[in-house]
Amino acid sequence: MERFGKTLGNTSLASNLMLRYLPIAVYLILALLIMLPLIGPGYYLALDMQFGPNIFADWHFPDFYGFIPSSYGAYFPFHMAMGALSGLLSVEVVEKLLLLMILFLCGYSAHSALPNEHGSARYFAGLLYMLNPFVFIRFLAGHWTLLLSYSLWPIALSWFWGFLENPLSRRPLAKCVIITMIAAVSSHGLAMLLLAYALMFLASVMKRGIDRAVLAKCALLAFLILVTNLYWIAPTLILFKDAYAPASPEAYLEDFGPSSYDMPLPLAIATMHGFWRGGFLYTKDVFQYWYAVFMLLSIAIIAGAIFLFKERPHAALFFIALFLIAFLLAMGDKSPVAGLLISTGDLLPISMFFRDSQKFTGLLCLSYSMLGSYGIHHLRLRLPRFRIPIIIFFLALPIIYNYGFFGLLGQIGPTQYPADWAEAGRIIDSDPAQSNILVLPPFLYSTYNWTNSYQKTLAAPAAKFFSKPVIVEASMMMPHVYSDIKDPRGAYLAYLFEKRQYINDTAELLLPLNVRYILLTKGAWAGVDSDYYLWLFKRKGGVPNITLAYESDSLYLFRNELARGPFLASKESGNGSFESLLNLSGRGYYSADVAYQKITPALYRIDPPAGNPELYPYLVYTLPPSPALESGGKSMLPWHALGNLLPSSAPAMMGNSLFPLILAPFLISWLIALMLLLDPGKTVSLILLVFSAALYALIYYGMLKPSGIGALLVLSSAAALAVYFSGFLRKSLQTFKSLR
Repeated sequence: MERFGKTLGNTSLASNLMLRYLPIAVYLILALLIMLPLIGPGYYLALDMQFGPNIFADWHFPDFYGFIPSSYGAYFPFHMAMGALSGLLSVEVVEKLLLLMILFLCGYSAHSALPNEHGSARYFAGLLYMLNPFVFIRFLAGHWTLLLSYSLWPIALSWFWGFLENPLSRRPLAKCVIITMIAAVSSHGLAMLLLAYALMFLASVMKRGIDRAVLAKCALLAFLILVTNLYWIAPTLILFKDAYAPASPEAYLEDFGPSSYDMPLPLAIATMHGFWRGGFLYTKDVFQYWYAVFMLLSIAIIAGAIFLFKERPHAALFFIALFLIAFLLAMGDKSPVAGLLISTGDLLPISMFFRDSQKFTGLLCLSYSMLGSYGIHHLRLRLPRFRIPIIIFFLALPIIYNYGFFGLLGQIGPTQYPADWAEAGRIIDSDPAQSNILVLPPFLYSTYNWTNSYQKTLAAPAAKFFSKPVIVEASMMMPHVYSDIKDPRGAYLAYLFEKRQYINDTAELLLPLNVRYILLTKGAWAGVDSDYYLWLFKRKGGVPNITLAYESDSLYLFRNELARGPFLASKESGNGSFESLLNLSGRGYYSADVAYQKITPALYRIDPPAGNPELYPYLVYTLPPSPALESGGKSMLPWHALGNLLPSSAPAMMGNSLFPLILAPFLISWLIALMLLLDPGKTVSLILLVFSAALYALIYYGMLKPSGIGALLVLSSAAALAVYFSGFLRKSLQTFKSLR
């Protein structure tokens, strides 16, 4: 995408200022109008987006501490930054500001990526890129990381073209690295952006041929992008085999392939619909002439492709190629080249990496918005007498095409968590034990009737609400992909529930999971009544060491009196399976006091078990499953989520060996970003290096928590950006002064 941004020589300073700042106001107002149904007390709870009062607790950063792979991208830096903001604003406000920012960036990024000479035609790009059905449905589904990455694509491609035009300059390189780092908040968004980069590079080669200087700088750019993303890519690759059990490509396509519902699938994809999950209401479902509006949109898009091909064929071919590839990939197994694109033999299938092939529709939106702006710009030049009617007509089309975005068709509003959850939370908060909560039903996705939305399926909102870690099964429970995650804790729970008629020592059997509280929702879910689970915790004769801490009309809260912390003294070595624990009742492991210090979620100091160590010669840990947990440089023997170490007279240190391998590259990427923005001399570079080394020690030894890291991340980034754009700010100030 070429950004031939030239200042219009014949316009006044006031006009230039309006051209520069009016789009900010326009897209901000549009974003606010979309957010109106969500204004008010409560959280935005959607299918895959749940915020709650404890979402920024340190145990909500398992990817940072090395317990799970960061397969969905560079998520935790944004999580940390939001955690820092939550110290100043409520979590509800932080969540809604995030959504507002994403919507604004969708419009403003597409608008500002186009040359100034397009004038008001740029608003077509911004409106279509912001208000299309793809953004609408992803917003309703809560896919905020994908949308944040998507919102940056236009400006990222504009800056990348500037880099290809001037590869020897440091500034374009710095801009490309920084914005690509931010776009990596979604691994899927990053992959699609890199695909667009590759096509744009080919377009550049088509225009000017192969230039060694360009190749060298592109290699440097690729290297910097890789290095600045190693902190989440490396642990994902390391943990992949231990964490994932992928289903077949065919299974993913069956469950997550694009759906057409009431129209042919190619038409659904071409019109920016086709999301795999049903039950959502689109504008097309309430506006019977939607297809006529799309046909009118297509006039501008096709005209743009024709006019652009005549002027700059390499740029036109870039957008056409981007459209075709995205369209074929979005079609999934219905694509005519599915055999080539969907399954790649021994390589990771595209369908596994993306799951949902409709994500590629975002690239269609990019092509449509840019080409449509070119088309409107040239139509008004060729029909100067109708310039204003053309602009008004075509700018109205994106709004009409998806007008349901304003009001969200009444499908969702802010939700307050139930009062009985709040009461249960107060009881749990008052308990000092470092333990876990088991929420039943244990499914990752369940229906919650109290949520203020048409779609009431949510992904474990309790994990964001309560102040202690919540254990939920990682299974998606789809018809063809029941689970692609290796979840030993979920498997253990499933075994307990299956054998519930034979279990009389529930409290002890929950100790390997360090479950102190059990929240059981009353009612039935998917045909399973709450009595299915209730047998383990409540009987006429009582259940030893299980007490009812709280009961309301809709839930039970039980307490396991044996659970006291993440370490247990044990007679068993931990070489058996979880299922073998059922045969160790009354003699296998005990909640005898084990003194320990939690330095971080990834590092513990453990004292030998109290009492006679010969009676309990092993120490079993109940931390989340991770093959990287070790003590004394030796890997802990696995008991699925458990392990053991022989007691000794001296304290032992147990930690996650992946944590430093994540922390060091993360700080390096942070350092690279600051250096790219500041272009420091030797003295400042040395200060930054010392700053990074000090940060490593502070974070590793738990003196700086995730929210504190986020605060430093925000402050340092803001300061570096202020220095970087100081020249722009000076020019703006001079412009204002000249107007006086």
